[in-house]
Amino acid sequence: MSGNKGKLPKGVVGGWLLHHDQKLLNSKTVEFENIATAGRSARLLSAISKEEQWTVDNERVVELGRQLGIRKHELPGLLDVLMSEGLVQTDSDGVSVLGVTQARLLDHAAGIFDAHEPEGIEYAAIDLAERGSTSPVRRADVSEEISDTYKLSKTELQDLFVQSEHIGFVDYEGKGEDRLYFNGSLFKREHAGKAKKILDSLSDVEKQNLLEADDRLGKSGCLPAAAVKKILGDVLWSKLHQIGYFEVSIVANEYGSTEFVTKPEALTKFVPSGLADMLDDAKALSSSLTFGILASPASRGQIKAPDVLMDRFINRGYVEGWANAIKRDYTALERKGVVQVSSSSNGHRLTLLKPEVGKMARELVLRGDAAKIAAELVIGNRQTDFAGPETARTEERRKDIPEAKAAAARSLNILRKR
Repeated sequence: MSGNKGKLPKGVVGGWLLHHDQKLLNSKTVEFENIATAGRSARLLSAISKEEQWTVDNERVVELGRQLGIRKHELPGLLDVLMSEGLVQTDSDGVSVLGVTQARLLDHAAGIFDAHEPEGIEYAAIDLAERGSTSPVRRADVSEEISDTYKLSKTELQDLFVQSEHIGFVDYEGKGEDRLYFNGSLFKREHAGKAKKILDSLSDVEKQNLLEADDRLGKSGCLPAAAVKKILGDVLWSKLHQIGYFEVSIVANEYGSTEFVTKPEALTKFVPSGLADMLDDAKALSSSLTFGILASPASRGQIKAPDVLMDRFINRGYVEGWANAIKRDYTALERKGVVQVSSSSNGHRLTLLKPEVGKMARELVLRGDAAKIAAELVIGNRQTDFAGPETARTEERRKDIPEAKAAAARSLNILRKR
């Protein structure tokens, strides 16, 4: 499978590994073992690396694993995987992490995945999910290319679609070869077909304008709606807005209401919709910060060094000064408990109450993509960060997954050998 490695950026592969592993945790299947190993190892690595102690004692490692849904008997194998990649060291005292940063966590997950030389169907499960996050894709339109790219037999290709549907790697709508696959956090089920029709029907000029708008948003993350509408024109803007291709947030202050645009995939690509409130907060904070950078006059507190301000905001937990913008641009976020505004002899202080929201907003504003930070939301405490919202969203128990035909045949061949 060496020819397939590097087809997608490591960060994207790592994000899908975490997403898919969470789906596997809620499914009764032993397929996609390398996806589960890479995803689970990365989540364990993340939990251990966040600890204050250099060496985390074994009892605490067991408890950290338990909070992630990892059973005690699974730990030795996962730790062996991390040791083989040079990421941790174990001894009788506990587990030590070797120079791992959260920023490279998704890259580490992808590295672990590749090191286990996964089968083509596992790479294909990631590719299919990524395709469905760009736009809804028709089964008939992707079957041949996916089969050729990952050297899948007809049976394996069928297994890919059936199992991806049942496990929840992708959302789907329709039947047979016309079935659409899409990311339910980006395209709503009732809009999936409409989204595909609209995106497929764009003229060459509209496609070029859309590429320009996407490029601008890829660099800035959050832009005034007026700037995006100017690129697209009113007709194309209306088409894309109605299918949720862009999302709009509003900043209200003494200057009136100003609309700002983000792309849903910059935040929600790997994350279940049960975490929508946190993602909405990040979009709102990004919009307020973007207003401060682009539209706020110097007299009321224009943000002239966004990277410095946001690093200070996140690392120190607050910013302060006499700028009126501190008091007036974040009132909606204050009501939602994301920030707190106070005043003293030192001026007005804006305190960040939700660090994860701040981190996502920083990535979105400065680098145009907060998907890595958003993906890491599924790593933490499984009960509070992921399982509750996801379980509430799907309202289903662990699912029985149809056995893969190719895997069943392979299993029989092994068992029948004497």
